[in-house]
Amino acid sequence: MRRVLPHRQLDQLPEPEIIMELVSRTSELPFVRTRQSAFASPGTHALCLSGQIATGPRAAFINSDEFCHIHPLPESGIHLMLPHPLREQVIRLGWGEAHPITSSGILEALVTLYVPRDGHEMATALYLISQSCLFAQGKFDGKNSGIR
Repeated sequence: MRRVLPHRQLDQLPEPEIIMELVSRTSELPFVRTRQSAFASPGTHALCLSGQIATGPRAAFINSDEFCHIHPLPESGIHLMLPHPLREQVIRLGWGEAHPITSSGILEALVTLYVPRDGHEMATALYLISQSCLFAQGKFDGKNSGIR
């Protein structure tokens, strides 16, 4: 990863079809709306919740309704908001790292998740994005981590 902004993955990138599948599958998450991210470069796929569904804590959102975005190749990287216990586990297990902006006290729940390269990594990425979605809905219970 770059250690400066923009925080992007530099190597171990997937084939374009994997990113297309990730975008397609995240677009099918219940209650999720998709659009261009307001805080990222053109072509970045933002996952958002409408107001009546977005009842999680402010810390669960990148902005008013966006809880995750997926950067296109060659930029790469998945930025998502995760609650503390899951965020720490993701970092400890090497699935991602804290976004550099968190050191300034801004968006402290923001994690850069490494993009998946195969089916196993895709399943983990989808699981973590779904947990971010639950966090944004105020439904994250923290009981099952589901990652190894």
